[in-house]
Amino acid sequence: LKTKKMNRKEAAAEFEKLRFAWRGDEFEFKLLRRLGALYMETNNFRQGFRILKQAATHFREHPEAPEVTQQMADAFAELFLNNGADKLQPVTAIAIYEEFKELTPVGVKGDEMIRNLADRLVAVDLLLRGAKLLENQIKFRLKGVDRARIGARLAFVYIMDKKYELAMGALARTNVASMPGPLKNQRRYLQTRSLIGLNQKEKALALLDNDETISANLLRLDLFWKERDWPNTTQALQKIVKQYGAEPGQPLEDKQAKAILDLAVAMTLARNERGIATLRRSYGASMKNTPLGDAFRLIASTEAQGLLDYRTIKGKVKDVENFQAFMTAYRERLKKEKLSSLN
Repeated sequence: LKTKKMNRKEAAAEFEKLRFAWRGDEFEFKLLRRLGALYMETNNFRQGFRILKQAATHFREHPEAPEVTQQMADAFAELFLNNGADKLQPVTAIAIYEEFKELTPVGVKGDEMIRNLADRLVAVDLLLRGAKLLENQIKFRLKGVDRARIGARLAFVYIMDKKYELAMGALARTNVASMPGPLKNQRRYLQTRSLIGLNQKEKALALLDNDETISANLLRLDLFWKERDWPNTTQALQKIVKQYGAEPGQPLEDKQAKAILDLAVAMTLARNERGIATLRRSYGASMKNTPLGDAFRLIASTEAQGLLDYRTIKGKVKDVENFQAFMTAYRERLKKEKLSSLN
């Protein structure tokens, strides 16, 4: 290997043969330590940890055994604290973590390690695997406001997976008497979204009393759209279009154009022809310059009035049936940020 007559993988294969031929003394300890390091250097982390663990456990009394344990801890931290695991498939990363989670440090560094891995799993839609990590963090590692914060993240993951009862349970188990206002509001919004998913309309609306923030209006929109209550859907969307800062005759951002298209759909289904005419005058020219221009023209054109119903619109406008304004906003944030940045 030193003279470059073989590469690390070839050297590891030769060491493996020797490992089974020689047992039980100083030579084996050094062999295991060298072989474990070779596996680490070739990104075969799982096998590397296994070999080093053998060295540390079979030779507990060896004076260098603590060094091997520290070597494992350093490699574990490199993977899960310093983004080394990014080069691995998420399923491989979680398998390594689960097998050697005793290497997770106590305190803040350990919490950060779990958070990083949960971020990665949720980003690739391994929702239940990410939820399990957060569940264990809540159960064994956290107290107080930190527990409430991770409880909110766990509830969000369950909502993404449409497991609304589990989301409600996560929020209930992690409630604390005193927490920062933004976190308290976020947990209330997550509870509201769970209640919407559970078809508990009145309880959901009660949680939004006197709240006219964009998050509250997006939740009302989710509820009214699900109920196919088109007049109230229209009112919610009118507020959202205004809160998004869309101005008649001005260029539109993607989320503004999407809200205007949704408003046109809701007005059509509410048979609000006067509202559609106003919407067409205000935003028709601006919508032409967006990716949703053709869809808006179809929904809001004068020829379409009286001809479109829910079934025909569903075939023309993507995602009408699965409309979730509040969760869409959160998913858009997840594209730019990590799960751990949401509160």
